[in-house]
Amino acid sequence: MLPVQVFPRRRCPRCPRASGWPGTRALLLFLSVAQPAFAASPQGLFEPLAGQVRELEVAAADGRLLATHSAVIVDAERVVVQCDLVEGAPLLRLRAASRTLVARPLHADVRRNLCLLDVPGLSGRPVELATALPSPGARVLAVSNALGLGIGVSDGVVAAIRESGGEALIQHTAPVAPGSEGGGLFDESGRLLGVIRYRRLDGQNVNFAAPAAWIPEIAARAAAQTELREWRGQAAAFERDARWAELATHAAERTRRAADEPEAWFWLAWAKEAQRDWPAAEQAYREAARRAAGDVTVGLGLARALINLDRLDEALATARQLLAVQAEDTRVWAMIGWIEIRRKQPQAAATALDEAIRLAPWNTTALYLSATLAADHGDWPKALRLFRQLTRAEPANALWWIKLAEAQYRAQDYQRALNAAEKLLALSPEHADGWLWKGAALSALGRRKEGIDALRVALSRGPLSPAWAWIFLGNTYYALRLYPEAIQAYREVAKFEAQAESVQDSLGVALKDGGQFDEALRLFEAARLKRPEDPFVWRQVGYVNGLMGRSEPMIAALEQSLRLDPKQARVWRALLEGYHAAGRPEDVRRAYAQLLELDRGQAEKAYHDYLLPYEAGR
Repeated sequence: MLPVQVFPRRRCPRCPRASGWPGTRALLLFLSVAQPAFAASPQGLFEPLAGQVRELEVAAADGRLLATHSAVIVDAERVVVQCDLVEGAPLLRLRAASRTLVARPLHADVRRNLCLLDVPGLSGRPVELATALPSPGARVLAVSNALGLGIGVSDGVVAAIRESGGEALIQHTAPVAPGSEGGGLFDESGRLLGVIRYRRLDGQNVNFAAPAAWIPEIAARAAAQTELREWRGQAAAFERDARWAELATHAAERTRRAADEPEAWFWLAWAKEAQRDWPAAEQAYREAARRAAGDVTVGLGLARALINLDRLDEALATARQLLAVQAEDTRVWAMIGWIEIRRKQPQAAATALDEAIRLAPWNTTALYLSATLAADHGDWPKALRLFRQLTRAEPANALWWIKLAEAQYRAQDYQRALNAAEKLLALSPEHADGWLWKGAALSALGRRKEGIDALRVALSRGPLSPAWAWIFLGNTYYALRLYPEAIQAYREVAKFEAQAESVQDSLGVALKDGGQFDEALRLFEAARLKRPEDPFVWRQVGYVNGLMGRSEPMIAALEQSLRLDPKQARVWRALLEGYHAAGRPEDVRRAYAQLLELDRGQAEKAYHDYLLPYEAGR
């Protein structure tokens, strides 16, 4: 059962920047249920109804678009919307035909989450309100600005009338998406049955609408809710300005005056979460949960607090309890996937995330987590497919293009990595990570001078991971045999990742090939003590000793490397040379026989250089 109280739409501070968590905006639910035909077709009804539903834009004070929603014309120069969509908005605009009109809040029924906006200059025929609730099975038409693409239509049926806190909500199957909230749910005669709610996402094709009969009551109820409206408006202002301590005080004071009100506890929990006061956040979420049993938004907040308290088993149990209430809520499955990743259970995580994506194919949180999980386990086809889907879902989201470029680079598809980086730079020419992955891809494609230039630009603009830029720069210099520059680049990496084995290994190789044998040997000897079972380290110790003219230490190190991994053709060749230099013909022949099995080309050259003199002297 859904609680009447409307909780603020918030983004989890520690969650990936993606949809599916409270407060994110780009989670699309495409559903594959059979849809009934209308007595009057949806096409026939859509044209007259489309003029009664308008596109609502939330904008910053400077006019920059922040979000798009829907609104229904209910009276002369008045529209109805969902209150939580417009609270604290600096600027509201209604698109009306070829004009854009400024809208202003007029009345707010915050308990039912319905607001009237005044829109001077708005023309159009108001909707006809249905006075009674529809019956289950009745055909319905959803008209809304789904995904901000303009007014569109979908059809379905009334699934049920659900009671919540003494109020009734219309549950329907007409598919809706972000931007649909505030749109209209109409019957076969074109009457408005309800105002579409989308934000709850309570399951696959389980959507809700507030009854149209509530609309005439908004003004009277708003007058009786002045104190609550003012309190919520102040809370929204504190959150908008990131004044978390003041928000916590504001919410805590209300919990003392209205202890049974779950929204006050939720605001307190959210403020404490933003302050990373996880024990206090957990306590406040639990208080909210006691007063709004089964509310998924509250339950997910509690799970986040438990995760950050490193109580992963409790977090998982909390998330699974939510499934008993909302078994098909995509957010819950995504949360379970995230917890299982933290618990280092990749198979369980993949199963949960696959279910989240099945329920909502455009749930960007689940897509991101699933793609990252696949990339971490080397499943590049899946990772690339999901990262591409993310760029289609949110083409202006820089993070998705960064992750796609990175995945394509790691999958060694360097041209596509370059394409993704350039798409990002087309969106944001100054983006440091666009330059980073462009430089990495150019270098991998052999365009090393261009790659160095791009990586230098990235470093000058501060990429998310400067270490990556220095690594790519070091690798590029090394490929060009610019060893002093490569050494300096790897030393820069060490400032960020001083203990990373791969960084120390790369630095050691550059030092060796750059003639700085003493420092290279110190690095590899230290690595040998830490990684005695790593054939790479023994191999490098052998190579450096050989370059320093130390035959016996060279031979001993190369022999140990080959004990650990006998399939190293180049090491057999180097050992053969060492045996020759030490005057050990039988060992030369033995090494040659091993090399012949692994690399006939190298063996033939080694025979000519090192065995033929022995054969000739017999």
